[in-house]
Amino acid sequence: MKALIVDDEKHVRDGLNLLADWKGNGIEEVLEAENGEEAIELIATHRPAIVFSDMRMPKMNGIELLEWISNSKYRCKTIVVSGYDDFEYMRNAIYYNSFDYILKPIDPEILNETLARAIGKWKEEFGGSVELEDREEDDTSMKAIKDYIFENYQSDITLQDIAEKFYLSREHISRKFKQEYNETITDYLMKIRIEKAKELLTKPQLKVYEIAYKVGYQNEKYFSKVFKKYTGLTPNEFRKG
Repeated sequence: MKALIVDDEKHVRDGLNLLADWKGNGIEEVLEAENGEEAIELIATHRPAIVFSDMRMPKMNGIELLEWISNSKYRCKTIVVSGYDDFEYMRNAIYYNSFDYILKPIDPEILNETLARAIGKWKEEFGGSVELEDREEDDTSMKAIKDYIFENYQSDITLQDIAEKFYLSREHISRKFKQEYNETITDYLMKIRIEKAKELLTKPQLKVYEIAYKVGYQNEKYFSKVFKKYTGLTPNEFRKG
């Protein structure tokens, strides 16, 4: 199992790392993030069982992170660690299903008692099937991404766009897509565009620059360069042939 500590203050992250009995609770790796945005990348890639999160952070705060986790497919138990005995924070923690709310300065006894209960609950709810389900979800996600690219090849698709749409990190998508389909997302997108361009080149009424635009290339020269790299022929040579 893995745990994630999300706090913009390094001394707090260091303190949690030192005070928690990770090994005694079966945690093999502890990850760290300075804000919610970094946390999402790590959650998508590493899928921690436990997430400790501060509430006040730059870029993406704890409430926004709790909301994202609550709406995502990732099964983790969140524990809020905050320096503020604030009703609004507590209300949001409850609303987004946070397991518990610990106040700073951190009491080691309370921390480890809460950690043990959270892990016990996680094992009870997900432990036996989580790895199999994660693999199945990965397969489903990659299939959905492949379908999305196929249906939107003419658009300016970037890896960042895909990551945001499917709530996965760019690194995770790149690695898993290559493992699943033995080609990169860039190569798959290029293949679809060039195959579609080959179909369109059989229609003499269409100019090469029009075809380039229809398959997602704004620049005709760049399109011709990519087309020749893929087919060994320029678009005009392919059309004549």
